Amino acid sequence: MVQQDDSSRPELWRKALGPNAFADSPNARDKFKQALLDMEEQAGQLASEIARDMPDFTQHDISHAHGIWEIANHIAGPGLQLNPAEAYVLGAAILVHDLAMSRAAHQVAGKRIRDRREWPDALAREVRRKHGRPPHALELASPPEQLAKEADKQLLRSLHAEVAEELPMGSWTSSDKTTAYLINDPELRQSYGRVIGRVAASHHWNSDEVTKNLSAPVGAPSFAPIDWRIDTLVLACLLRTADAAHLDSTRAPAILAAVRDLPALSSDHWLFQARIQRPYLKNGRLVFTAPDGFASDEIGAWWLAYETLSAVDEELRNTDSVLADNARSAFSARGVANVESPQAFSAVAPCRDWEPVEAKVKVDDVAGLVRRLGGSELYGENWSVGLREVVTNACDAVKAREALSEYRGGRPFAGRVSVWLEEQDESIWLSCSDNGIGMPPSILGGKLLDFGNTSWLSADVVRGNPGLLASKFEPSGRFGIGFFSIFMIGKRVQVTSRPVSGGTADTWILEFSDGVEHRPILRKARPEEQLDEPGTTVKVRLDDYLCDQIPTETPGDSQVFLSARIQRLGWRSTCEISLVGLLRYLMPASEVDIWASDYLGGWDSKCAVAKQDWVTMDGVKLMRRLYALPDGGLDIDDSLIDADDVDLFDGVAEAEEIAQQVGKRLQLVYDAEGRPAGRITMGTPSMMYEDFSYPDASVVTAGPARTSTSLRSVCGMLLGRPYGAAREFAAPIASYASMGDWVDAEMARLSIKSPDSKNGGWSVAVAEMALRLDRDARHLPCWRIKEGWIDYPRLVQWISDRSEFHVADPYNFRVEIGPEVLSGDINDDILAFELGRKISLAGGSNSIEWPENVEHDSEFPFRFLFGCALEEAWGIESVKLERLFWRSRGRSVEAGWFHDRPLVAYAFPCVRSEQ
Repeated sequence: MVQQDDSSRPELWRKALGPNAFADSPNARDKFKQALLDMEEQAGQLASEIARDMPDFTQHDISHAHGIWEIANHIAGPGLQLNPAEAYVLGAAILVHDLAMSRAAHQVAGKRIRDRREWPDALAREVRRKHGRPPHALELASPPEQLAKEADKQLLRSLHAEVAEELPMGSWTSSDKTTAYLINDPELRQSYGRVIGRVAASHHWNSDEVTKNLSAPVGAPSFAPIDWRIDTLVLACLLRTADAAHLDSTRAPAILAAVRDLPALSSDHWLFQARIQRPYLKNGRLVFTAPDGFASDEIGAWWLAYETLSAVDEELRNTDSVLADNARSAFSARGVANVESPQAFSAVAPCRDWEPVEAKVKVDDVAGLVRRLGGSELYGENWSVGLREVVTNACDAVKAREALSEYRGGRPFAGRVSVWLEEQDESIWLSCSDNGIGMPPSILGGKLLDFGNTSWLSADVVRGNPGLLASKFEPSGRFGIGFFSIFMIGKRVQVTSRPVSGGTADTWILEFSDGVEHRPILRKARPEEQLDEPGTTVKVRLDDYLCDQIPTETPGDSQVFLSARIQRLGWRSTCEISLVGLLRYLMPASEVDIWASDYLGGWDSKCAVAKQDWVTMDGVKLMRRLYALPDGGLDIDDSLIDADDVDLFDGVAEAEEIAQQVGKRLQLVYDAEGRPAGRITMGTPSMMYEDFSYPDASVVTAGPARTSTSLRSVCGMLLGRPYGAAREFAAPIASYASMGDWVDAEMARLSIKSPDSKNGGWSVAVAEMALRLDRDARHLPCWRIKEGWIDYPRLVQWISDRSEFHVADPYNFRVEIGPEVLSGDINDDILAFELGRKISLAGGSNSIEWPENVEHDSEFPFRFLFGCALEEAWGIESVKLERLFWRSRGRSVEAGWFHDRPLVAYAFPCVRSEQ
């Protein structure tokens, strides 16, 4: 490496370490200077390794260190005089502040990058990003090298400032078996090694941390004059501002940009830094210019330049405040010019043939947005969704702690969520408590309140719970808005939390006095409020209309019923229900034990839902849980339902009847990993309506929690993955293969009890499911002709015997006489089948196709199979089938009769000569 002589160094260096500087103590000055030059040579070799490990990044070699000295000289101005000790510490901190963005530097610091405790989480993040699931143990033990390299990059960047603190004390063993150090001089290493590390690490601290940790000056060593104190606060401010402002073409050589395969975002970084020229100082602000400008296909680079320089401006302004608040002299540069607006920046960085219109999403009324999208506007007028979301969050916290305990090889952890009601200030409060991972104040007052940004696997949470990403933890919450649904229950909310890594004194409380309309208060818990074990307790004062007390024989105890909206078999109505019953209804597939009480104060608490009990519990009881029916069955005298409401009562009675019919026939289905993903069965023929449909008798969950989604023709419960922030629509996670095996078994079971062909149609529902899952349903009678219902082989023969016929939907032959529904006869040239029949997920947007793995082209399975029959019988290509069912081809024809009266149907002609 070619070393620069003093004349090429910036004035800030020369005034402290040049030959004419501090002539009264030349030996001490030269000791600092030589030590810095020696360290520069060592650091330069390590810095060259950064490009190997982080090729997407702009230059971080020794030229970056020289550039920081130059820009620091510019920012500080002539008024700042460093003594040799300060120049040494600043120069050493500049050298090491970015060195840890290479694997080699980590080894010098004492630990390889893949030996650090954060590495499994970094690798797990890449696995989750690529596959959308937690990592397998084998993936962590023997990861694919490409994923491992991505994890290395992520960790090198996120840890580089932290490791910079360790580097000045780092060492390595040379080829001659001697120990070498980054700081060779043992006296300087002992005196300043840790100080240099803290100043270097501080470039990633916030301003408060810098002030707190570096505001006290450091005294001089024994060989230097006593007044050579080190003002670490000034040095830290100078490093962070100069590092942020070092943006010019020396960081992005054109030849390197050309030979490296840069991703889009990195390309924008390289491009804008290649265009930006060195800044000059004017009226206390740095002026950056890019006279060549940016073309219309370089918009991304222009905006990145504007945003980056705006961040530099903010850094300089914050630094100016820190210096003023701590009685230090101001730097000459206090901001960046021309970043007040995109238009102002375009004056120094021209936009060639385009205009910089800032079209950022802007929310002026944040409280209003939270109130609307975190409440009824998103979830509807159904306050129990708030309870569902609060309990789901509590369960996630417990699951996280369980996963951490398993990952770390600790003792099995008994997680639990408790929900109870209590009277306080003449009001009823609902409390939900868990013994999960808890939250430190930084999360409680930060990520928790970051509307729309889920915090479970955020960097802040993972940093406080190392191993969480690498564990099997899968949060149910995904959208970062569930917490705010609690304000549908009441406006007074208190969240008390203690992180798993803290003690009782680390309990903090977040309080909302009036919903999101007023700022919450974050405070440390008083001794009587502290939690005995880690976890979180959420309390909310219920709005008065939500509950009703019924005194019991036990003095001081009252049973409480909640007014909640219940959905069963398509019936939706508000009724009175106990807390235990409501939790069973809302959390039917809980992965955590949920305890609750129906009485004030938590008296007679019981396990409302046991962990994963849905897998093995009695099927009839599971169906009753889904319908919010009592465990012991429907008892009119003891029912919580208002028997005067005849319509609702009929819905409850029908639900109980179906629960008893199908509960014993529920079968397990599994996900792709072989884990239970549902217990379901097809509806029985006796349940079928006249249009061959079934009652809305299934529930698709969003993880453990109920949604409004159901799967047509199916009874029971399917675990699902939520779509949409409201988590009211979900798609089943059961694997394609497992669902196929299940429908094969259902076809076999139902075929044994099949009615005669004249009274067929019973098989339509199971056949459509089978066809959608690409299973063979050709043996089922799903096609109606004059003689009755026929299967696929007879359909092919029936078509072969004809040169023309009409196709109509079976509903054309339904005849309603008062409440009675009868079936008419059909003519010899009519084929009736379910033209528009397809599997659907009801209760939400049907834009999500399910199942996704479908081999045939048509989403209408009976149309597809009819096309196959046409091809087999007439030789017509099934791909041409769709034109048969264009509405313009349909016509009204006399298709059948009922009691000697003709039935007219809208039908589609099929003529062999026309195909």
